[in-house]
Amino acid sequence: MPWVHHASPAVEAESQYRLILGVCLGLTLLMVTTVCLRLAIRFHARRLEASDYVMVVTMIFSIIYSALCIAQSRYGLGLPLKLRPEEDLPQYTQLNYAGRPFYQVGIAGFKASLCLNFLRLISGTSKTFYRILIWVVITLSTVGHLVGALILIFDCQPVDRAWDPTIAGSCLPTGPTFYGLAAFTIVCDVAIIMLPIPLLLQLNIKPAQKAGVVCLFLLGLFTTGCSILRLTQIHRVAYGDGNSTMLVLWGTIEFNVGNIMTCVPFLAPLLKGAVRDFRSSSDRKTYDPRSYALQSWSKDPRSQLRSTTSAAPQPRRTPSEELILDSRLDEGGIHMTVELRVSLEEKATREG
Repeated sequence: MPWVHHASPAVEAESQYRLILGVCLGLTLLMVTTVCLRLAIRFHARRLEASDYVMVVTMIFSIIYSALCIAQSRYGLGLPLKLRPEEDLPQYTQLNYAGRPFYQVGIAGFKASLCLNFLRLISGTSKTFYRILIWVVITLSTVGHLVGALILIFDCQPVDRAWDPTIAGSCLPTGPTFYGLAAFTIVCDVAIIMLPIPLLLQLNIKPAQKAGVVCLFLLGLFTTGCSILRLTQIHRVAYGDGNSTMLVLWGTIEFNVGNIMTCVPFLAPLLKGAVRDFRSSSDRKTYDPRSYALQSWSKDPRSQLRSTTSAAPQPRRTPSEELILDSRLDEGGIHMTVELRVSLEEKATREG
């Protein structure tokens, strides 16, 4: 049975449907696995929050968008326009139209989830300005992408003309509309990725560790790269041969990769055996069982330093300590362990 409906074997041989299937199925499987691992870690730590629920919705939207992309390949996506069977045009345009709002709302979702993670990172600190700034970015990004979804839904008047060009009416110009939405997406990507960098640079850790944390967040720029590559396809769709194959495919890649990059920082517990606590082997060899351990700082003001013999109240944290010590490793946050060893020696004194 041929994959492309109403296509001859010679025409189907020209189709890129195998590439579409490989990219959509492979990335979607990887994305679902990554999101589920994140949710499992967070659920095990009993720390499910708003950002996790947003990721569930975003994952569902990404699966739907990938499925629509695969479905489009059965009706001509992957073929040059001149080779696409005319009988498939109505079904193809309907599927293409249906996928647009899922894309716009979905990418808004993983951006919002990432910003909510930033809020969790600075919760309990005195960084009011950054908290307000993050909320402003969340609002602008989410509202902007929702408006973009509405623009794509009501692109034509009447709406039916979007998938049936025989209906009398008018549509927004494809080029300016797609360029405007793509530019807004790229600006939001860059703003959100750069947002936590000044905070991360304040971390009071070794330069190599600081560079690693910053690079982890900069991985999100790969999503921006996908957005730019998608942008380059708009000219082909609007002013070239009209083949939207790579435009749709880069949208699928961007969507799935964005979800994956948003979840990567939460998978740290899976690697804790390799990078646990940044301890050196010499420190472990000289461990003194009588030493006092400085436990992880808590947001609970009643938290104290505990030992088997005594307790002391918590000192105030510096801003850099606040950024790092509030997140425990089993919760998928940024983690640094600090140990304080105190040796007590008793000296016998005699009188007389």
